[in-house]
Amino acid sequence: MEVPFSEILERISVIDRDIAELNRLKGRLPADRPYSPSIQLTFDKQINTLLNERVSLMELPILHPPLWLLSKDGVEEQDKSVLKERKSLLAGDLSVSHPNEQDVINFIREIPKTEIHLHLEACVNKETLKFLYKKNGVEVTDKEFEDKYNFKDLNGFIQVFFFVQGAVKEASDLGYFIDSLAEYLRSNNIIYCEAFFAPSKFIQNGLDFDEMVEVMVTRIRQIETKDGITIRLLVDVSRSFGPENAMNNLRRVLGVKHKEVIGIGLGGAELMGPAKDYAEVFKLARESGLRTVAHSGEDDGPWAVWDAVSLCKAERIGHGTSAIQDPELIRYMKENKIPIEICVTSNVFTGKYVRKEQNHPVRYYYDQGLPLCINTDDPEIFNVNLTYEFFKLYRFLDFSLDELVDLIRQGVFCTFHPNKETLWAAMEEKIDIIKLKYNLQPQKLLSAV
Repeated sequence: MEVPFSEILERISVIDRDIAELNRLKGRLPADRPYSPSIQLTFDKQINTLLNERVSLMELPILHPPLWLLSKDGVEEQDKSVLKERKSLLAGDLSVSHPNEQDVINFIREIPKTEIHLHLEACVNKETLKFLYKKNGVEVTDKEFEDKYNFKDLNGFIQVFFFVQGAVKEASDLGYFIDSLAEYLRSNNIIYCEAFFAPSKFIQNGLDFDEMVEVMVTRIRQIETKDGITIRLLVDVSRSFGPENAMNNLRRVLGVKHKEVIGIGLGGAELMGPAKDYAEVFKLARESGLRTVAHSGEDDGPWAVWDAVSLCKAERIGHGTSAIQDPELIRYMKENKIPIEICVTSNVFTGKYVRKEQNHPVRYYYDQGLPLCINTDDPEIFNVNLTYEFFKLYRFLDFSLDELVDLIRQGVFCTFHPNKETLWAAMEEKIDIIKLKYNLQPQKLLSAV
């Protein structure tokens, strides 16, 4: 149904005002009170909900749109005043010293991006989850849903993860998971993604690994053909089920011949299984040509990261928030070009080493020259998206717009994409066009000066 343009503008204005007010109130929270983290999370959830609503409003069909919203071909060439109005209203001027924050968010959203620390199960929206539970004959009330998502720590998050997995009763259900992932990627202009898939619980529930992979790969290929979005899978060998199960999962992966399944990741409750217990699993994976990554330093100290990079020889580290405690570790990771997969909101939610965005070590890591990529980890569970994840770096950690673009570039080179240079060249060309729209100098022009 088409909506009058004035109604959309009015609602967007209210949303922008509410977001500004919530950010102002959140900024006044004392940092040293025991109640502050939980209140801060409440603010974050509401802000993210409003941002998501704003995005959905921008996508509504408009009844009698104003002239300046039409394409350039629909405007008389000689009407310069209309063209000028159209340009000023379509995009804000980000060259000013204090640009409008919503213009910054819009700019980030439009830029093509990659994301490589993302759990498939945590990209399933609640509507899809409720549909699957109902389809499979399991009654779950709205209150039960909300109670599950109101967790307080990493173990609580893992229980939500199992709750999502509980909706799957047959391999074909995973096609809905991939569809939800694709919806999230499209809404944030993410053109390349590496997502974790954790099969252990599904296998325990009687599902066949190869059949699950076939379902997901089929949908991934359909999405790439339709939207040009590339999705690759990293199979989680998971600490939660022990080293023997991890080796079994690896052997299942070795039997898969699809290019969409590129490697393994070590996830699960970090304190339940040190990385050194999985060194043999990683050794076999490397020798077999698989890519290897590990969650580490999220709920344990820098010694855990050392085990992941020295014993398991993980190619990337997920989270790594405790690495800042060991300068030698930082030097080692920089010299060996081992990226850290940064997940700011996730780290604030789980709250082990980071209680608020301003204290996240990503600023220090970036200034030290560590290779980094920005990710959401679990967008539906944390009610966040990659656009706002980048905006938080701008808003709370003093990253400039140029630094955000540099992080997007770094993110490309942190991927396992086989042609990173080509991918980045195509992305940079689009980013330069978007920069012009927001009155920013394209990188190519800056390089020529």
